[in-house]
Amino acid sequence: MNKTRPALKRKITAIMAADVAEFTRIIAEDEEEGLARLESYRQVFDDFVKRSGGRVFNSGGDSVMCEFPSAVEATRCAIDIQESLRTRNLAQPPNRQMHFRIGISIGDVVERDGDLLGDGVNVAARLQSLAEPGSICVARNVQEAVSNKVSVHFRDLGHREVKNLPHPVHAFQIEMGGARPKAAAPAAPVPARADAAAGGGRAPLLLALAAGIIAMAAGAGLYWTRFDLTAPQQTAPTGQPLAPQVAITPPPQALPAQQAAPAPQVAPPDLAPKPGESIVVTEDLTPAQAFAKLAQSGGLVRDARTAAELYHNARTFEARGETANARRDYLAFAALGTDHIDPLLRLAALIRTQDGRAGAREVFAELARGRSRAAGLVHALQFDGSERQARLAAFADANPDFGPAHALLAFELGEDRQNSQTIAERRHELAALDRFAAAEGDGRLVPHFLDQSMLAQWLDRAQRRGAEARTFFAEGRDRVSAQFTRNNAGWSGAIALPEAATALDYRLGPDDPFRSTGFLQALDPRTGKPMPNPAIELPPQQGLTRIALRYRDARGVQSEPAIIVFDPATALARGLRDMLERTASSWLAFGTGQNGQRLYYAHLVSYRCAIEKVEIGFNGAMPDQVIALPACDRDNPYRIPAGLRAFIDVRPGTDSAAIRLTFAGGDTSAILTFPRPR
Repeated sequence: MNKTRPALKRKITAIMAADVAEFTRIIAEDEEEGLARLESYRQVFDDFVKRSGGRVFNSGGDSVMCEFPSAVEATRCAIDIQESLRTRNLAQPPNRQMHFRIGISIGDVVERDGDLLGDGVNVAARLQSLAEPGSICVARNVQEAVSNKVSVHFRDLGHREVKNLPHPVHAFQIEMGGARPKAAAPAAPVPARADAAAGGGRAPLLLALAAGIIAMAAGAGLYWTRFDLTAPQQTAPTGQPLAPQVAITPPPQALPAQQAAPAPQVAPPDLAPKPGESIVVTEDLTPAQAFAKLAQSGGLVRDARTAAELYHNARTFEARGETANARRDYLAFAALGTDHIDPLLRLAALIRTQDGRAGAREVFAELARGRSRAAGLVHALQFDGSERQARLAAFADANPDFGPAHALLAFELGEDRQNSQTIAERRHELAALDRFAAAEGDGRLVPHFLDQSMLAQWLDRAQRRGAEARTFFAEGRDRVSAQFTRNNAGWSGAIALPEAATALDYRLGPDDPFRSTGFLQALDPRTGKPMPNPAIELPPQQGLTRIALRYRDARGVQSEPAIIVFDPATALARGLRDMLERTASSWLAFGTGQNGQRLYYAHLVSYRCAIEKVEIGFNGAMPDQVIALPACDRDNPYRIPAGLRAFIDVRPGTDSAAIRLTFAGGDTSAILTFPRPR
């Protein structure tokens, strides 16, 4: 009888998608605190959704999918969520703030078992990936539906190509004050300079401060930080170029208090440090030292030109949520062509947030055409899966003296893939970590990091992972082993592999070809492929043999052959002892009925090739009477000789028997007691 498929329920609804920006980093830095705060923030999130008439239909850790009866309710709910969480984030340092990115769309969806599927869901998810941390990105149909009902400004982001959708999405971002603290809005725009960060666009750059700010700075005795770019290039003892000297320019003469004019409207503070934010530096510094001094100062550098200045400004803009300005200065830094890795990693993360991984690949493909090896390395990181790993490995091989490449290759092979890491990858990870450590020992890492705290984090991570990998190999957890048991037809070898495999081969001599063990009629859930047969068969007359075993891991990488020494005498004793220990309850058996005065030990006779001596005692006495067993017959070890009486007679008053075995090799068993049945 044919069953009719139930009709799918279709509807038009508003979908809101949200996830936490940089959640992996937040959890990696402090897992317990991050998870606790996520739970607190999710409670706020879910309360607003419920109050707005929406429902959460899908949730995965830091991501949430909700539906609403109208776009207006979805948008108002999103605004309430961001405003509430922005207030909560003010109590956290910038690097520990937890910001949601939210996307909203209206579309046709299919409901199945409470879950929603369809274009509306997909578009909301893609809009969420376009949103800046702490902001809301909506589709054009949402903007049109709510623009005259919600008092917010929409910034047109234009048509954006997004992953897995055949057509571009016309996106708008809600301007609601920003997720992170931003500079005050300028009183009036001033001429802009070319913005390399936008790929040909222009970003506003104010060139002067309002007169009132200058007067206030002078009255406070504020010294401006000015870099003398005309000074001769200095070098450090290490040969590294030094940052230009920083000179002191006296502040303008302050007006007497009674003559002070009313302060005009305040200009954005991103063009001048606030009192207490500037720093005066006169000594010669390396770029890393100059960046550290600037990081202590706060504020921004006017007319930034050096690597330290541009990186400092870019990070400051990024912390304020001014991503366009941050991207501009990051790209200006990249144009210098230095081999500092940390600014380029932050630039790549920013571009991926704005333009996706494809956009980051495009930007860094262009940057990698220059002389910066760092740009080429970061370009390799913008690919996915096995291609990223292959590009990193190729880059590290081509640039063996570039320490950051070995660290990033090790991180790619290691920590983020612990649950699926193969042993071959673990070996490559350890080798890369060793090369990274060697670069640190030779002093070849410091020149590649402007922010030395990032280098310190990398070194700590590398040391921890290296220790874990060395312990893994020292404990022999990468070894292949085999256990052989004798049967009437010959030898059966059970092979134990240290990881999931997709193929298993063996050979019995150096001149023999490798042969497959075959496959079981089952799929290995770890690989999704047929499971190799973990057993081999040997003839009964097989002598001392060095058996080579090799396998292909889950990623298809073939292992080096492992040599297993097969010694038939040792294998027989070991296999039979294992069987004895697993069947200890059968070592002795009291007879019943007409055989009630007998104590049988036939089980021991079958496994006698693993036994040197059998001792027995009665009624609680220590075992001290020896039972003689027949000699071991290695050609037919389980055979009981004809006519053997495999029992002893016991006295009528015997209540129990105790036994102790001495195994081949000298080990003794525990004393086991067998009560006589009544």
